[in-house]
Amino acid sequence: MGGVRVPVRPVLEDVGRINALFALEGEPPGPGWVSPGGVGRQVLAAEVERVRTRSGAPAGHTGPGVEWRVAASLFQQGLATRILSPVLAAALCHGVLLDAARFRWDPHREGPLVLRTSQETAESVVGGPGRAADRIEEAVLLGVLAGVARSLCGTGRVAPGLLRGNTASALAGAARSLGAARPGRRAEAEALAGDLLGRTALKGTGGYAGTDAGGAGVFRRTTCCLYYRLPGGGYCGDCALGP
Repeated sequence: MGGVRVPVRPVLEDVGRINALFALEGEPPGPGWVSPGGVGRQVLAAEVERVRTRSGAPAGHTGPGVEWRVAASLFQQGLATRILSPVLAAALCHGVLLDAARFRWDPHREGPLVLRTSQETAESVVGGPGRAADRIEEAVLLGVLAGVARSLCGTGRVAPGLLRGNTASALAGAARSLGAARPGRRAEAEALAGDLLGRTALKGTGGYAGTDAGGAGVFRRTTCCLYYRLPGGGYCGDCALGP
């Protein structure tokens, strides 16, 4: 049985103050705004082409200079981060479950990716962190983000395992950012991320391997997002190929 319903706007205002990756606009999506999990292949192909252009430009390369699979990987990991961050923060800081299926994105808008939701109330978590993990796995990892991955794999050549690894990295990154901004939530964030990393949706994609000098968990993935294949790129801190 579900919990009580609570207003979403104060939750969005609070978690949006963590950093820009946690921002979720509470305005009604306009014409052309689509659900990331149900976007068509043509829209995705166009977005990947825009990422190819943006990611190659700093080094003087555009278009074919950046591999399609690299641009697809960067786009998907960025989108996964933007979806998981507010969901994770809302669950841990406010005990509510944002409905990622109601998130909307305008693929024609220039600049950084912006997400909106028309959700006015959210269900409170009943059953503690384990129940929150159940719902996040079902609705976000196996729902919205799995839909994005299927569409990308059907649009061009990119490995499903790479995209699962990107989602794991996005989850761990969201937990790390939340813990850095709100130290009192760090242990909970890492515990929830660790729980999800061991579940069916992300099993085998990576895990925590010790802590850093500040006591934060260090995540290491088992795949590579291919960032190193960008002109001037290198290895990310959680990369399986890094030192």
